[in-house]
Amino acid sequence: MITRTQLQAHEELWHLPDYQFVTHCFEVYGLNRGIYNTMDEWLYRFGIREVVQRRQTIAAFLSSPHLQERGNGRYLKFGKGGLTKQLYDFVQSSR
Repeated sequence: MITRTQLQAHEELWHLPDYQFVTHCFEVYGLNRGIYNTMDEWLYRFGIREVVQRRQTIAAFLSSPHLQERGNGRYLKFGKGGLTKQLYDFVQSSR
């Protein structure tokens, strides 16, 4: 069961300054700043204008099972064009 304090901390995550949110994504998911920036810009151009909604989408994408099987490597890696393709497929399947 999630405590009220854990829920509040989770909600505050979406409102952190950009640097702190990216640091969180690196520590939890192995996401570097460049990939984060690419995802954030792509989602914005895709039409997700609200920062909180983009961050929630990024976290949901990074938590998806196909990315959790990335092996022992510390960083996420996507082949050329792989990130935007996977992100597009994820967003389309989430609608």
